[in-house]
Amino acid sequence: MNITLIAYLLIFALFGTAASYFVRFIYAYWVLKAMPMKYIIKAGICVVLVVVISALIPYLS
Repeated sequence: MNITLIAYLLIFALFGTAASYFVRFIYAYWVLKAMPMKYIIKAGICVVLVVVISALIPYLS
């Protein structure tokens, strides 16, 4: 499999993970009346990894 396709698959997975953490944060904020910042931090890490991988894609081929 091409390394670029693997990078795109990883980006897709990281976006899904970030969205999952954001939904967990919204649920905890609205339903549980708590504000756990760990979900926002984990989602932010996923987004930063997406940016890094996106910046490295032109150098992979």
